[in-house]
Amino acid sequence: MMDPYMTKTEALLRQGKAILDSRSLAMRARAPAFSAMARRRKLMNLEARYAEVSRRYEMLRAAGTAGVADLKVGLEKALDTFRSEIGWKP
Repeated sequence: MMDPYMTKTEALLRQGKAILDSRSLAMRARAPAFSAMARRRKLMNLEARYAEVSRRYEMLRAAGTAGVADLKVGLEKALDTFRSEIGWKP
């Protein structure tokens, strides 16, 4: 059984993935060449931010009791950065 923090964080991670997937579909739509390159760069940046959040979540989930506070702070910062980049209002 997970604690409430991890349950909430997992739900936020799923929501973030769903938002990223919907943005991905919109960004992959046909567009002029100059716009397509910019969209692709933005999409790659968003995917990298999500991967960082996911990686930090997995590190926290796998951690024992040592260093949990630092891992939580890192996860929160990564999640805040992802939210601001994607324009996600909680």
